Amino acid sequence: MQRLDGKRIIVTGGAGGIGNAAVRLFTECGARVATTFNRNAPELPPDVPAARCDITDRAEAGRVFDELVAALGGLDAMVHAAGAHGSRAAHEVTDTDWDTLMDTNARATAWTNQAAFRHLREHGGSIVNMGSVEGVRGFAGNAVYAASRGAVMAWTRSVALEWGRYGVRVNCVAPAIHTDIFERQRATLDSASLAAMDARLAALIPLGGRMGDALRDLAPVLAFLVSDDSRFVTGQTLAVDGGLMMLGS
Repeated sequence: MQRLDGKRIIVTGGAGGIGNAAVRLFTECGARVATTFNRNAPELPPDVPAARCDITDRAEAGRVFDELVAALGGLDAMVHAAGAHGSRAAHEVTDTDWDTLMDTNARATAWTNQAAFRHLREHGGSIVNMGSVEGVRGFAGNAVYAASRGAVMAWTRSVALEWGRYGVRVNCVAPAIHTDIFERQRATLDSASLAAMDARLAALIPLGGRMGDALRDLAPVLAFLVSDDSRFVTGQTLAVDGGLMMLGS
């Protein structure tokens, strides 16, 4: 298990499957962790500060990050796990669809990254954002979501170039992980649609034929990216997807 002794880490979206898994594993690995949440307060390990935050509001994100950094006594890394998913045929996309996903995914990434960078620029550190398979390959029926995650990955590469001089590393993961959002999507499907989805996943994902587990499969990769072992890795998007997105050079 990756050791994170003494690392001070903020995780956004601590009530979600990915964010909550990251908080739990980081804590087990010896880090001091704080988290944000949007609506419902998350179940967390003891002594993990949590604050409600509208991450699409730049001023609020900055204020909440300042409070959490003060509670931690500094900052060494930030994992931006908060976000939203949505699906709609491209020709039916509305202004609200576009604004909601771009704000929650792309805009919030910029504001949280800025808020973390202010505390990292003096001594360096790590920022990890959430990309997606859809943002790389495109995805029929999820055009706005794919565009929002594509924006996150382009932002990540760009700020990695800018902030490397300060010793700040910025990377993405592109996960294919079974989350509560995915489970809610499945709950809307009939049995035939569920069977078709499962058959498609079985055909597309070489490792196990299904989505991965947030705690076992993704959180350890996040732990690596916030640790000193990844000190020479920046500007990358690392697929954690069981082989779903295999791209040749």
